[in-house]
Amino acid sequence: MAIVYYSQQDEYDLVNTGQDCMGWTVVDQAGNEIGAVTEMLIDTDRQMVDSILIDRRKRIPAQDFALRDGRVVVRGVMRGGELEMTEGAMTEGATTETETANVAYAAPLPNTQGARHVAGLTSEANEDEITLPIIEEQLRVGKRAVESGGARVRTTMEEVPVEESVTLREENVTVERRPVNRSVENAPAAFKEGTIEVTEMAEVPVVSKETRVVEEVVIGKEVTEHTETVRDTIKRTEVEVDEIDSTTRDVQTRRGGNI
Repeated sequence: MAIVYYSQQDEYDLVNTGQDCMGWTVVDQAGNEIGAVTEMLIDTDRQMVDSILIDRRKRIPAQDFALRDGRVVVRGVMRGGELEMTEGAMTEGATTETETANVAYAAPLPNTQGARHVAGLTSEANEDEITLPIIEEQLRVGKRAVESGGARVRTTMEEVPVEESVTLREENVTVERRPVNRSVENAPAAFKEGTIEVTEMAEVPVVSKETRVVEEVVIGKEVTEHTETVRDTIKRTEVEVDEIDSTTRDVQTRRGGNI
């Protein structure tokens, strides 16, 4: 059995469009409101409405409900918040606890206008024409960005010993005695005491530091494009047509995706 949601397929339609109860209010046989129809379930093998979903959670089989005046009447009565089912199926002319229901059923309908259908559903075909869908997968190739690599650049600090040469000037005081033999003109004045000081000067190294940019590291990206061929397999429907000669009964087969 293949059960599908009616709202999520387009192969089958209701024979009677008045039976499309999607969104209808659901009541019990006493008229108490239960909820709303949020989905119809289709049995594609039997081509009929199998059941409905109330508020996307409670499933009611087709034989346990009927349609009337824009509402879905469920066989049973609500008691204590729970639906208690009664005996027997909902049939045409059934009598509820409050009224006689003139019900339109989600059950087999008579074949009208040459439609090929059973049990309330019809596929898009008639007695003179049957449509066979030719199905083929199509390959769609897209693209998305993924990480393929990169570079990490770190900066660290290190101390490197350096040396520079500098010429320094230094003064030294020298004292020298020289033998001399000459006369003194003012002898009394020549004999006096005194002190003479001579200062020595010397140069010493003075160190200072200046921060300068000596090199730059530029980080960027270069974009290139290339073409890549994607290979895969797809499925498609193949149709074989057997042509039968009515006189010789010979069969010739033609194959192809389109007829």
